[in-house]
Amino acid sequence: MKQYLSSAAIGAVLMAATLPAAAENITASVWFPDSHPLTGDGYLELAKTLEETTGGDLTLQVYTGTSLLPPAAHLSGLQDGIVDMTYHAGTYTPSDLPEDNVLASLGIGLDKSMVAMMAVADFYMNDAGMKAMFDRLGIVFLGSYATPQYMMICNTPVTTLEEIKGKKIRTPSPVHAAWVESVGGTPVSVPSSEMFSGLEKGQFDCVFNAANDLKSRSLWDVAKYTTLLEVGSYFAGWEYAISADRWADLSEEHRRTLLDAIPANLVNIAQKYQESSDVALAEAVDHGVTVSEPSADLQANLDAFVATGVEPMAFETATNLGAPDAEGLVSRFKEAYAKWDELLDGVSRDDAAALSKILAENLYDKVDAASYGVN
Repeated sequence: MKQYLSSAAIGAVLMAATLPAAAENITASVWFPDSHPLTGDGYLELAKTLEETTGGDLTLQVYTGTSLLPPAAHLSGLQDGIVDMTYHAGTYTPSDLPEDNVLASLGIGLDKSMVAMMAVADFYMNDAGMKAMFDRLGIVFLGSYATPQYMMICNTPVTTLEEIKGKKIRTPSPVHAAWVESVGGTPVSVPSSEMFSGLEKGQFDCVFNAANDLKSRSLWDVAKYTTLLEVGSYFAGWEYAISADRWADLSEEHRRTLLDAIPANLVNIAQKYQESSDVALAEAVDHGVTVSEPSADLQANLDAFVATGVEPMAFETATNLGAPDAEGLVSRFKEAYAKWDELLDGVSRDDAAALSKILAENLYDKVDAASYGVN
């Protein structure tokens, strides 16, 4: 087992394991701070829901930040049994998740985060290729996420093709890195937890990320320029996955309870994520941030890349990582995205009840708690 835990943390996990037999406790780790939507509006809210729904019979003990695991270890920590459930950014461990990384390559061209979140959840739970990936990893997928549009957050003005040349930019995926290289920039691959220090120390000039982190991770203290160049939604990995052994140990009733709690939770995350990004952008000017539109030439260049370069890059990623049937994988995912785009057509993104009902009725209610993820 990899050694990530301090003695105090080990003690905390062991204490969790000694709860009375009548109660079932799921330990979970998410490395974002409590202020981040994936943590506060996701894991911490789910913990409250389970506590209230079951009267404490099923609980979720959440470790946030890097108190148990560093960012890239949220897959291995799950497999090693350090915790039962994690969030994981799939592009951090591409060789372990080749199929996921192929699909993540498509994110740069997707502009509807709510649709993306639901399409990913459906596809990862039901597509045979994705189910085979999770079976191979020994984990069970339970829930997705999709960020608001990523944009450029910089410590120097970057709004034109000329200005982006020579800039070092933290990128979230190989496809984003390929575009940065194509316009004369230098991509840098580091976890988002290192964005603040990297910008502050000048290790890179810009980051691609959602605008909420201007506020939630105080990027506006070290990056005074934001360019509204939309470079897609990030959805690699998962919001919720649980070890297959722990999932099988849960009673069917508790598995059903967890599945029933997730749709509204995922919608809440997506709504709050977008809301927090909008709020951060609105407040940015008060923190000395200049918010600018991209120049026409910069936008046109990105649009051309998305139109012609993304699918070839997805297939190249598949070849490099050994993902089988990349063309079929991409084609089936595009069908899933179109399905959910149609299901959400005309539905207000502010209507949490309607969105949660659609996700539940068209996906989670159909999951058989007795057999899903249980070999």
